[in-house]
Amino acid sequence: MIMCQQTIAITGIDTDVGKSYVTGLLARYLLNEGESAGTMKLVQTGCQGISEDIQLHRKLMGQPLTEFDETGTTCPYVFPYPSSPRLASRMAGTPIETDRLDEAMTTLQKQYQWLLVEGAGGLLVPLNEHLLLLDYFAAKQLPMVLVTSPRLGSINHTRLSIEAMKHRNIRLLGLVYNLFGAHPPDIVQDTLYESRRALADYDYPATIVLMADIRESSACAWAPLLSGIPVDKS
Repeated sequence: MIMCQQTIAITGIDTDVGKSYVTGLLARYLLNEGESAGTMKLVQTGCQGISEDIQLHRKLMGQPLTEFDETGTTCPYVFPYPSSPRLASRMAGTPIETDRLDEAMTTLQKQYQWLLVEGAGGLLVPLNEHLLLLDYFAAKQLPMVLVTSPRLGSINHTRLSIEAMKHRNIRLLGLVYNLFGAHPPDIVQDTLYESRRALADYDYPATIVLMADIRESSACAWAPLLSGIPVDKS
């Protein structure tokens, strides 16, 4: 019986910033620590069938696809058109309903001690005509991990994302700084410095995890992100 359930939102400053790798590798870290961990993707666009991001999670976790993956519980909405969730759902003629997301999340929360919920795109993408992704997470009162990178424009995107979180009184556990790719060293260091300044300016914990290897969970110091979350192992 799971005595203490923790759900964390894995969000990013933009699309293709590394959210899926962070979700899968953090889940793998929890498994290696002897914890019960599962993952979820709210919405996947640009593919069909089982979510490609869910498949990546399982690969990084060293696990086969689960029954929840096969039935679509871990990704309630998969749309073929590569766009924002709202547009992709409109193209498919299937509106994104929060009740369906809630039901899937509740089902998974009953199965795992830790549930990592990956967002879609950046924080303020629309899920439907009335709801933004960040507002859905805020309504659920989920603590968040924000994925950023040294690529051009990320300083602005990081600050805007943190400001949007602060405005909604969201608990930010910290940043994951995705170093994958070729980036000028001066930009890497400057963006890291500006990310630390942004956390301080908005009075958030100055926790930054450097992710240099997107394939190996042990290459990242994940523990500081989770240090403030109590876990009942009884």
